[in-house]
Amino acid sequence: MGVLEALQQLRIPVDCIAGTSGGAIVGGLYASGFTAQELQATLTQPDLQASMANQQPRSLLDYQAKQYQLQYLLQVEFGYANGRFFFPQGIIAGNDPGRILNVLTLTTQPSTDFSKLPIPFCAIATDIDTGAEVVLDHGNLAAAMRASMSVPGVYAPVELDHHLLVDGGLVDNLPVDVARKMGADVVIAVNVSTPLSNPESLNNVVGVSLQVIKLLGNQNVNQSIASLTAHDVLIQPDLGDISALDFSRAAEAIRIGRQAALKVLTPLRALQLSPQAYAEYKEQHRYVPQVLKSVDFILIRGNQRVPTALIRSHLFTKAGKPWDFKQIDRDLERLDRLGYFRQVTAAIAHEGTRTGLVITVAEKPWRANYLRFGLHIADDFEGGSQYGLLFGWTRTEINQLGAEWRNQFEIGNNRRVYTELYQPINYSGSVFVAPQAEYLNTLSNVYSGENLIAQYTTRVIRGGFDIGGEFGNVAELRIGPSYGHVFSTPRVGEPTLPSYRNTLGGIRLRFGLDTLDGDTGFPLSGSYLKLDSFFARSAMGSDVNYDKAELTGAQVIGNNSHRLILTADVGSSFRTNIPFYDEFTLGGFLSLSGLRQQQLRGQQVFAVHFIYLERIGNLPSVLGNGLYIGGSLEGGNVWGSTQHISLRGLQYGSSLFIGADTVLGPLYFGTGFSQSGNQSFYLYIGLPFTLN
Repeated sequence: MGVLEALQQLRIPVDCIAGTSGGAIVGGLYASGFTAQELQATLTQPDLQASMANQQPRSLLDYQAKQYQLQYLLQVEFGYANGRFFFPQGIIAGNDPGRILNVLTLTTQPSTDFSKLPIPFCAIATDIDTGAEVVLDHGNLAAAMRASMSVPGVYAPVELDHHLLVDGGLVDNLPVDVARKMGADVVIAVNVSTPLSNPESLNNVVGVSLQVIKLLGNQNVNQSIASLTAHDVLIQPDLGDISALDFSRAAEAIRIGRQAALKVLTPLRALQLSPQAYAEYKEQHRYVPQVLKSVDFILIRGNQRVPTALIRSHLFTKAGKPWDFKQIDRDLERLDRLGYFRQVTAAIAHEGTRTGLVITVAEKPWRANYLRFGLHIADDFEGGSQYGLLFGWTRTEINQLGAEWRNQFEIGNNRRVYTELYQPINYSGSVFVAPQAEYLNTLSNVYSGENLIAQYTTRVIRGGFDIGGEFGNVAELRIGPSYGHVFSTPRVGEPTLPSYRNTLGGIRLRFGLDTLDGDTGFPLSGSYLKLDSFFARSAMGSDVNYDKAELTGAQVIGNNSHRLILTADVGSSFRTNIPFYDEFTLGGFLSLSGLRQQQLRGQQVFAVHFIYLERIGNLPSVLGNGLYIGGSLEGGNVWGSTQHISLRGLQYGSSLFIGADTVLGPLYFGTGFSQSGNQSFYLYIGLPFTLN
């Protein structure tokens, strides 16, 4: 883009463009009608850069995906069809770059013949099956650009005209020969090849993939440079360590490119047109966008397995409404995130005097399955250690309404198996039913003051049936009957301790709201709210009658450098008697720090925590993301009955810690202090804010 800006500034005309990888994106958009200034304004937008790198804000995930993100560290998609297993072809899943390019070119591509664009254009790609160079000069412009930038191992290949295509830099990173075949008399070659990475950078699949591209690209670039004549121009911006995937550094790369181009091109007066001649050139090579008033019709094409009604239910663009290309982009993203399609594209179609939108989907040949893995470790270095390994498996597309079979497994201090059939009863998924079953085996500590006096093993076997609704992608409400059995027996303690054997039947009511954004363990903004309640009744087969409701919330205030997280936890038995195994507890890191885990236990609970975070740096990319220091002030208590609740009875705690957003999940190491003077040290991997 910087070179294009320099060409415009010096009034040097461009008669044709051949581009590879990032050059194909910039060149293709410029050839379709964008000015250099429009390109810079568009491609330097933070949201667009994040999408190109598949770093979508958490706020765009659906509600269930957000909850998975709170529980699990890693998600792997796989499929099975016709006796074969299918796995992702690139570590950057989804179709975000293709979707963005599709929307950007939606109104500027008048023909599928790239020679008829305002400036003739070709993109270079590599056939991954044969290793041959493929020159893309027709078809879908967005798909051609997307194919040319498909770094093997990072982005999935693109299938076009029976070719499986990847990054063109493997075979022709500086397509001088293609430009000559397009009729260029003077070739202005822009070599943006970056130096080879140092060994320390080759510690992940992205680094290795880019290094391979650089190695092969440098070889064919040298051949292209050798073919340049005295009439041609070579521009070689020194991009340093800026790679093809550093979308967030686009502004820096543009500045370097512009400076390098001006230095080389300014002396070449023969290439520059007069102001009048250049104005005539721009008039001849500009594209006048179509004037679109309203969407007259919407067509869905390409689907066989997925119902058209389900696809339409996820489109906010409606016939009869004005054209809104930002909304179309969000619609395509929403469809892509269903996980049913390899590709989703939009096109403008004309039927006589009517103009409409055509959505074309390419279904995956398999029904997606998702494996998820998580880790939770908590240690207070005083014998109060906990650990858990979490696994999840979700089977999607059970039927045409989009039912899912969701399964969760945990081993460690807690052992849990949970299975649920999530069945929407409309195509939008806004209303659903969810029969489920669960087995849970947990350990509960009992303290007298600071002394551990007993430990109970509690086993729960239950089933339930939820009726629920989703509110956009931010909230979910569930209500339904639950029936099961609880066995709670002392594992450690006096032989006279009681055991519990109860049948529990009642109604469960749950509500969740999640607008948190940013790193999962160190949220940047937003709110979180979770209500979990159970009302046990003898009329539903319960041995005991009681009510229990707990409300947990969080609010994040601040910016990328400094933020304050306010969390609160309120729970009540509503003057009933909650059985021991279901009581509220407090204690542990950021839950009255300084106390032992589950040190306080009772029928009512109230706690407020103020947590301050300051970002002080970044971990090496192979280890994770942000590095933080922080501290907390906490107050709360539990009570045996509502009559005993008093602010004077609050206990207080505080903590100091360092935190890191690691590849294993949020990690904290710190120390906590209680009002009684007790100090504890903590190592915590997972979410300590009781949000999951």
